[in-house]
Formats: sequence, C-alpha cells, structure tokens
Amino acid sequence: MSDELLSKILSGTASEEEKRAYYEKVAKDESFQEEFYQTKSLWVRATADRKDSNINLDEEYRSLRDKVNGVPKAGIRNLTRIWIGRAAMIVVLFSVGWLAHQLLLPKPQMDFTQKFASSIGSISQMTLPDGTQIWLNSGSEVVYHENSTERSVQLVGEACFDVAHDEKHPFYVRTGNMIVRDLGTRFNVRAYPDDDVTETTLIEGSAEILSVNMQRVCELKPGHLAVYDKEKKQMSLQEIDPSTIVAWMDGKFVFRNEKLVDICDELGKWYGVRFRFGDDVIEDYRYTANIKRTTSISYVLKMLNITTHLNYSIKENKMEPDIITISTEKKN
Repeated sequence: MSDELLSKILSGTASEEEKRAYYEKVAKDESFQEEFYQTKSLWVRATADRKDSNINLDEEYRSLRDKVNGVPKAGIRNLTRIWIGRAAMIVVLFSVGWLAHQLLLPKPQMDFTQKFASSIGSISQMTLPDGTQIWLNSGSEVVYHENSTERSVQLVGEACFDVAHDEKHPFYVRTGNMIVRDLGTRFNVRAYPDDDVTETTLIEGSAEILSVNMQRVCELKPGHLAVYDKEKKQMSLQEIDPSTIVAWMDGKFVFRNEKLVDICDELGKWYGVRFRFGDDVIEDYRYTANIKRTTSISYVLKMLNITTHLNYSIKENKMEPDIITISTEKKN
C-alpha cells in the first residue's frame, strides 16, 4: 500500500472502495497493523489542536512518516501489541477520516457510521466520539450512526451503555423489537436474535422504551428490567438487582436460582458451543452459582457432574460449534 493512500485514509479523503481494500490489508497483515496504528496515533495527536482548515495535509503526513520511521521496529511492535491486546475487539471503521474532518473542517457536521464487534469468548469496550462508553458481550455487534439530529446504535447481542447525555441529540438503541431512548442513563440491553425475549435493564438514571414505530411504551427506573416477549409481542416489567445482570462486565457468570437451560444458553454464547439435553426434566433444574469467565468449559462441566451427578458428552465439530449433551445417563 502506498504512502499516498495512507495519507488519504488518515485525512478522510479516500473513497469507500479504497477504505475497504485498505482495512482488509490491515486485518490480514500484522506488520502492516504496526505501521498503521502507530501512524494513526501520531496523526490524531498532531491534528487534535489544529484549527486551520487550510492546513497542508500532505506536509503533515510526511512529517508523521518521518517520526514513524525514526521509531525502532521493536518499539512499534510492543506499542501495537499492547494496543491490540487492550482493545480485545474487531473494529471496522466505515469512516476512519471522520475525526480528522471534525477537527479540521467547519460545520455542518457530517453523517458518521462506525461498526464494532466482539468475538466469541471476549468482552470489548469502546468510547464513541461523543464520550458515550459501550461494553460488548461475547458475539455481539453494534453499528453506531450519528448525524445532525440524533445518535443511534443498532444492536445485535448484548451491550451495556454509559451514555453521554445530549438534549439536542437524543441517543437511541435499536433492536429488532424495541427502541431504548436515553434520558441520562446507564443501561444494559440483551437482544440476541435466537433468544425468545429482548431485555433492557436500567442501572442508573432514566430511560424510555419505545416501540419500533417510536411510540412510548414505558419509562424505566433504576433496578427495572423490561422484558419483551417476541412471540407474544408483550412487554413486562420486573424489579431486579442490576449487578447480577451486568456481572459479565466484571468477567463473571452470576446465576441466582436459574434454570439449567438458561444457564447453558449463557454458557453457550460465551464458549461458542451448543447444548442438548437427554430429557426435558433436566432443563428445569435450578442452580445458584458464581463462575469466572476465565474458567474453561471442561471445568464447568466437571463441577456440574460432581455437584449434581449429571453426566455430559462432547461431540467435536470442525466447521460448526461443538455439541454438549447433558443427561442423567453416564456415557461410555
């Protein structure tokens, strides 16, 4: 990839096709990642305090390239690995030049779209340009969009939002079944496509639940859990301890008298496996447990066997998730 293209990427002048090709290269080549992230970091710092819209971007870029070339490769590698390790997420930027545009160009504000995803077995955290913080649970994805009138997120999976409130630019979280509107809020939304329900838990502040056609359904108070039944198309409210809902952010599974089928569903999302049961009765067994998410699935299954005498077998698959069968019968 040429220096000219990297300059266009950083300054926000690259075409969508050029961006797509460039980020595919970044994702596949570790040495290329080192150069890109180091240069991008220097670019943001170099332009953050510049107010002159007539700034010579080519000269700025050449200056940055000189700085990057002056850093030993080992130093760049170490900085990059630390950055990537802390990120723990896949970030696809539809408009990486947006920050430079916002800082270098006058208003009006441009539309901005950004996509974040968290892989199986990981928790990701990111901060949006407005200061809003998002934590993504395993196998979850958000697409963030901002324009002159609102900020919105399309969520698939589970995420916790600490929203930077802005009266002039409301913040919406959209799922396939409902919309959550920020009123100065920290809340958790669980909206996995295969789940029977969509859940919203208000941790602090206030929030509104809206229908997909923007009609107000209810207002949440801290400690409220709003559960939308997809099949019945009904909403219900419960009072809960929010700390149990967001325990995943601290790297824990917290189960309080929950059915085994629900526990296995949660484990399956984290470990990337599927559970089956030898009979329906087992699914309704209830358990209370605290489990660290760093614990291996094998250890969790062994503890289940020791404490409940339930047995399990694992069918390994190369191209699909492994299948774990739980039953009362011992497998040979």
